[in-house]
Amino acid sequence: MKKHYRKIVFSNSILTTSFRYENEFQVLPFNISNKPQCPYAKHFPLLLEYTLDFKDKEPNKMVKLTEFQINREKEILNLLSCLTNHRFFSYNSSMMGWGVEFPNKIIENMTETEKHIINNRESSFFIGGYIYNGLKEDLIIDEFTDYSYKAVYKDNLLNEYYTDNPIDDYKHEISFPATIYPALHSYYLLSDATRKKVDACIYLACDGIDISAHKRTLSFLSYVSAIEGLIGLEIGDDEIQFECGSCKHIKSSPYSCPICGRPIWGIKQKFIKFLSEFVAGSDKSKKIYSDIYNLRSKITHSGKLFSSDYELSFDDSKIEQENRDWLMRLKTLQLFRVSLDHWLRYTNKKKQ
Repeated sequence: MKKHYRKIVFSNSILTTSFRYENEFQVLPFNISNKPQCPYAKHFPLLLEYTLDFKDKEPNKMVKLTEFQINREKEILNLLSCLTNHRFFSYNSSMMGWGVEFPNKIIENMTETEKHIINNRESSFFIGGYIYNGLKEDLIIDEFTDYSYKAVYKDNLLNEYYTDNPIDDYKHEISFPATIYPALHSYYLLSDATRKKVDACIYLACDGIDISAHKRTLSFLSYVSAIEGLIGLEIGDDEIQFECGSCKHIKSSPYSCPICGRPIWGIKQKFIKFLSEFVAGSDKSKKIYSDIYNLRSKITHSGKLFSSDYELSFDDSKIEQENRDWLMRLKTLQLFRVSLDHWLRYTNKKKQ
């Protein structure tokens, strides 16, 4: 039996249309009246509606049902976050901290008394969440909501959706690529074992997005690791022969050292080969892939960090370098998104 559920989730950009994938899930604007609002908020609430398919009936134990719901919600939000340019997320129930409440009016529209109250507020301890009277009733649904404003899909010609101003913030509206529907269709056709591996790559990329503002080096490594996970699904090590099965000394390999000619694992070569096939194969593109992998190697083997992770500076040259670092991270994230989109829709995937 299928049951419908609804959850309040969030995005960094504004959702003005609905997007539905078959009878699996849909996201739509949060147009419920009397909801909490704040003109300073940069997290926009929206509604996620989805189904769970139970063999017999909905579990009686709340703990088990909650487990199913959370896992399903994470799957959908992470999928959307990697097949669009936008992060869809929910608040961690353990998110707590000290803070000061933001006013629900802009300063210019406040009375002097309201300004005085705001200016004299003290910090209080908070638990992250979005709560209001009537919330429980609003989350109960028997079927998907019929929403009149449907998603408009942007052309994905030559990956333009992922490369043309892919910025996710409060100044932008959420849009969807023309390829998202077939990509989702392919995802749900994957075997359980393959989907689990793909989910791991998707989770790595989403973790990278979530820490990108304050742990930039780890964020970059998460994106590279996500790409490497996809590479493992398509390009294996079965062509490599070993002289010793214990130390893995290589006897023969399709990849060789460009200097001495000896057989090697070819990890960097696989990285470039995979992205050349599933993103773009020009010399300029291959140079970008090589630069990304070289940076990954410097970080993992030489302890290099993005400068903004360990040093604050307002020097012009430092700011320029931080902008270049930011662009490198964004390129790497978008390479994962494009390669995931293309790999999912690739009809000749390597059998797992």
